[in-house]
Amino acid sequence: MAKLFFTDKPANSFVRIWQKIQEWLIALELEKRYTKEEILAMYLNKFDFLYNSHGIESAAKTYFGKSQKELNVDEAAVLIGMLKWPVRYNPIKNTEKSKQRRNVVLYQMEKYGFLKEGMYQKLRNKRVDASNFSSTTSFKGPAPYFRTELIKWVTELLDDPKYRKPDGTKYNVDLDGLKIYTTIDLNYQILAEKAVNERMKELQMTFNQIWSGNDIWKTGADKKQMVIRNETLNRFIRESNRFRNLRESVMTPIIDSITDYFPEARLLDIDVDRMLEQEKNGSYLEKLRDEDQITTNQARVYLDILASDFWPVLKSRQIKLNNAVKRAFNTKTKMKVFEYNEAGEKEAFMTPLDSIKYHRNFLQTGMLAVDPANGYIKAWVGGVNFKYFMYDHINTKRQVGSTFKPFIYSTAVFNKGINPCLKVQDIQYSITPGEGDFGLVSTWSPGNSDKFSGQYYTLYEALYESKNSVSVYLMKELGNVDIVRNFVENFGIDKNDIPRQPSICLGSADLSVMQMTGAYSVFSNNGYYNKPVFVTRIEDRNGKVIYRHVPEKQKAMPENYNYIMVSMLRYAGKVVQSRLTTPVGGKSGTTNDYRDGWYMGISPGLVVGTWVGGDEQWIKFRNLLYGQGSYMARPIFEKFMQYLESTPV
Repeated sequence: MAKLFFTDKPANSFVRIWQKIQEWLIALELEKRYTKEEILAMYLNKFDFLYNSHGIESAAKTYFGKSQKELNVDEAAVLIGMLKWPVRYNPIKNTEKSKQRRNVVLYQMEKYGFLKEGMYQKLRNKRVDASNFSSTTSFKGPAPYFRTELIKWVTELLDDPKYRKPDGTKYNVDLDGLKIYTTIDLNYQILAEKAVNERMKELQMTFNQIWSGNDIWKTGADKKQMVIRNETLNRFIRESNRFRNLRESVMTPIIDSITDYFPEARLLDIDVDRMLEQEKNGSYLEKLRDEDQITTNQARVYLDILASDFWPVLKSRQIKLNNAVKRAFNTKTKMKVFEYNEAGEKEAFMTPLDSIKYHRNFLQTGMLAVDPANGYIKAWVGGVNFKYFMYDHINTKRQVGSTFKPFIYSTAVFNKGINPCLKVQDIQYSITPGEGDFGLVSTWSPGNSDKFSGQYYTLYEALYESKNSVSVYLMKELGNVDIVRNFVENFGIDKNDIPRQPSICLGSADLSVMQMTGAYSVFSNNGYYNKPVFVTRIEDRNGKVIYRHVPEKQKAMPENYNYIMVSMLRYAGKVVQSRLTTPVGGKSGTTNDYRDGWYMGISPGLVVGTWVGGDEQWIKFRNLLYGQGSYMARPIFEKFMQYLESTPV
């Protein structure tokens, strides 16, 4: 119990000795004040059972979906078994080890009279059933993606020695009663989630109809693409708890024996695969070593295992595992899967392999709403459903498409004094080798999303129509890429994220929703950039301020030039404006093969960035009509703004 008062790993042996002395003193004090039963209760109520489950009651709900009072004796034994080593005896990831440890607990219970005679034999072969597992309600309630990111951020912050307790120890985010003040506005968050859910549901219905009768995992894939897609499926299989449990039950005994004999051996799936390939092709390991994929020492260990008596057993177990996996993942079973309904899920009867494909076929989104005046993040939606899709897309970098064009226009207007009313002909422009400082070795002549019209467009009209030709013209006028890369750093975008290629004028850069929303906030803040923030301060349980946010503000461009850009963005966003009373502007973005759809919306008091796309590059619409940002992402901004206008916040 005393050890739980120390959450930090000691820096050295001397610190650990001092910590042990403190533990001993605390233990003596506890024994004076409490009975053994009370100490045990405190221990169980403080212990970290993983998955944000602190205490036995929380663990019971996490692993078995019930209160501790409702646990069966074998379920209780699983949790007690975790006290020895929670990671090793985790019933989700190490089911077989959890079962073995549970049986030790049950045996001891019967031995000392806490179980009737014969109960151990009755229960010892019972499988560990954690089918009701759910990571401690983190997916319930508003802003689950944000709350998860918040814990990560605060935990990382508190690793910094300057945010330690007075005694020098580290704060525990879960146990120390910290008060974390965030910028999230609950009303904005609820409306943002509503807008995302409604639009993504509509979008997914259209997506499913378009792909109806076709296997999206095979359609349009050449031989090389099929290899990539199959490897992706295999990766998802191996990352699943089902696979891990099968692997542990089949492979653990032989792996333990091998690692006892060869302590340097690492026997992950990829290691066994490499040895199987070496058996077929005697130069395979040498090739991997020459390509620096493995070290000389790794190759030696592989060869030692291949030459040992362990190899035939390991190989046969791997074959047994492969057959078991193939059988398990291709056998239909009853399960719950995601669905756009009130419950957020439905009962289904499908194979685990089809379940993987089913869930990867859903379009995803990232949506962020920021107050441009101070950078405060008001709403954060990282995906369509946290329970089934925990990956947060707010900081994922995706190709931004035409949403980058306003930065090209800004650079041209500010640095070259180009008049926004200048008329540019819609024809194909080329940048040739030796032209400007672009450093091209071959001529670059990009096309439009449609045919070149030959007509003349002002910058206002060209941004509204998203004419590639005009962006290329402006890039030629700028004469080099670095003038843009340096300029966007004022907007909070690291220039190292911007390729040194003229294609950036068409949006070839990969940036995140966080970066883009922060950058667009300049337009709504008179040319000033505020770095997006979501925590203003942190206090300890006594109200002492541990951390206070220091604003990071900088001037991106003069107000008069910013005003020009706002007027252009308002013109570009006139379709959305026709449906709202709030003054708005914005720019959509669409990338190659319709993989990414963006919409960046601005208003005087709020900037909203939205990305929509598939997690895999082939999860996408098949034509521009549905695959463009104005169809995929813009309606989320529209709905959100409409809800804000109609709902007092």
